[in-house]
Amino acid sequence: MEDVAKILTEIKPLIDKKIEKHIPRKGYPQVLFDGCWKYFDYGGKRFRPALIALSCESLNGKTKDTIPAGAALEIAHTFLLIHDDIEDYSELRRGEPCLHITYGIPHAINMADYIVIKGYESLLSGQKIWGSEKTIKIIELMNEMLSITGIGQAMEIEQRDRDLSEATMEWYEKMSLHKTGYYSGGTPCAIGAVIAGGNEKQIEALKKFGFAIGIAFQIQDDILNVTMSESEEKTAPSTAGGGYGKDFAGDIKEGKRTLLIVHAFKNADKNEKEKMRKLVGKKDITVKEKKEVIEIMKKYGSMEFAKNYARNMVGEAVKNMKDNIPETEGRKKLEFIANFLIERKF
Repeated sequence: MEDVAKILTEIKPLIDKKIEKHIPRKGYPQVLFDGCWKYFDYGGKRFRPALIALSCESLNGKTKDTIPAGAALEIAHTFLLIHDDIEDYSELRRGEPCLHITYGIPHAINMADYIVIKGYESLLSGQKIWGSEKTIKIIELMNEMLSITGIGQAMEIEQRDRDLSEATMEWYEKMSLHKTGYYSGGTPCAIGAVIAGGNEKQIEALKKFGFAIGIAFQIQDDILNVTMSESEEKTAPSTAGGGYGKDFAGDIKEGKRTLLIVHAFKNADKNEKEKMRKLVGKKDITVKEKKEVIEIMKKYGSMEFAKNYARNMVGEAVKNMKDNIPETEGRKKLEFIANFLIERKF
């Protein structure tokens, strides 16, 4: 845990300084810049920039060469979070009010639209370091990531209006790869490999590793969402720890078909299935009703199933990475961070 905190703490100021070069804190109208900086200042773990840096380091590249891409991915991540919070009717982000709660939906959408362009601006500034060929490849990876993430988000939103029985394991695996696998792991790792000058086999191995840890990251997020305490709901996570910073069991209220929901519903008896149909996605659901759904999850071991699913996926990905990436300090750090992601408490 201390090693992971050290990795994240070291890269965070470098990324934040780069972000500020492209998204100033002052400007006209000031509301735009105040809003854009709220999510950056709320905290966040900077995992994606760290994955870019460590993937680059695993192939003997330099961390300093990854900063424009790390900042771009952090900006893109924030763009997606703003839209995601609106689409999910969320109220809290990192323990503070979501942008659309503070500024209204029109401002929040515009803030997200503004910063995503700044992400590309950061990428283009890296051309001085990477050269044209690598820069084009990195932009292609960024475009692929945003387009596939949009498909995954659409899959998740569409499923909320369907019967829970339609959220099968096959659907979940496809949705999670699209919605989370690329932007939370696959693309950052691939970009790091490109910057280091890795060959196609190495880029693909790191990308597949990233897919696994990206999905595992989301699964652990989903577990934390239904197991956190009330104090953790209000406490924002940071590079060194903290709480969860989102609505307790908000995934149940939003009707998200998480791996926990998919597994619990598949194993539930007839009465429990009806209860889940009634409560999952209920907009005025009470804490007591959320806990009723959580009890069904506990009864069928859905948390343990999800945890083991993530562990197995990451284990296979680490093995594949070891087969294709030399044993460097960067690779060792990637292995360490992979294990941390599925055991983390924040």
